[in-house]
Amino acid sequence: MDQILDSNHSEVHFSIKRSRRKSVAIHVQNNSVEVRAPYSTPKSFIDEFLVEKKQWIINKLIEQEQKQAEVLILEENSKIPFMGFEVSIVIERAKRNSAKLNGDRLALKLAQNSSEQKTKLMDRWLLQQAKKEIPELVEIFAKEMSLWHRVSGIKFRKTKTKWGHCTASGVLQFNPLILLAPEFVMHYLIVHELCHLVHQNHSKQYWDLVSKMEPNYQKSEDWLKHNGHKLWYQ
Repeated sequence: MDQILDSNHSEVHFSIKRSRRKSVAIHVQNNSVEVRAPYSTPKSFIDEFLVEKKQWIINKLIEQEQKQAEVLILEENSKIPFMGFEVSIVIERAKRNSAKLNGDRLALKLAQNSSEQKTKLMDRWLLQQAKKEIPELVEIFAKEMSLWHRVSGIKFRKTKTKWGHCTASGVLQFNPLILLAPEFVMHYLIVHELCHLVHQNHSKQYWDLVSKMEPNYQKSEDWLKHNGHKLWYQ
């Protein structure tokens, strides 16, 4: 792990990952800075590049820290969104971990009340709900778009970088966290992936199709850009 200093002697730590890529790039994620560079790039060039980009890096780190402070907290009486509604978290002690939604109360029953266990339990419960709710919505929208015959499968994966994905073979993948988004955003994300069954790209033709199905799709895009990080929990 290296570091660079500015005139005020403030430190920014970074790591370097070399590969056969053709250019130098900086990735700031999870409060860490990684420089991705070609094998042949001199260390002196990387150092100069980082000094030049230091303020941008600091701004990104501050932005990520602020976003981290806005994630959902799984604790007694905290409220989280779910399927367009708001539910209250109830923490209960139990011999075995389980979760149950009763009206507007989500009971997290835990053998050990730790942040790690709460997150794992919430992940498991949310995946169960996604498998139950999302395929039905996909079928409704796909049939409306005359694309149901192209859907070959529906999968789920919680990732840091994607809300959904569509393969060339017609498999749709969704992040279970979309169940915590407003209903109009969740519906847009489903339509977004269905449109990829027609266009495996983000061409003008693709966005024309999205616009035809979701005329106000930009509202959902804007919401995700400014609020997507708030769907994460700890």
